[in-house]
Amino acid sequence: MDIDTISLIQRRLKKRIDQLKDQAFYGVDTMEKLQYARGQIRSLEDLQQDLKDLLSTTEYEDEVHGSTEED
Repeated sequence: MDIDTISLIQRRLKKRIDQLKDQAFYGVDTMEKLQYARGQIRSLEDLQQDLKDLLSTTEYEDEVHGSTEED
């Protein structure tokens, strides 16, 4: 996966998380629906963190920017 694809996914995740938060605050009428919305938000935030961690690994940085080691 290239960095542009990951960035696009991160933007879409943020948008979806914001939608779910609004829904949880204003559109939930039962406790079960609230729990479900909270679970979705937590899962998407975990995925968002995984993508962030992926971008910060040295292995991925070497792949994107080229290895800095000399032969």
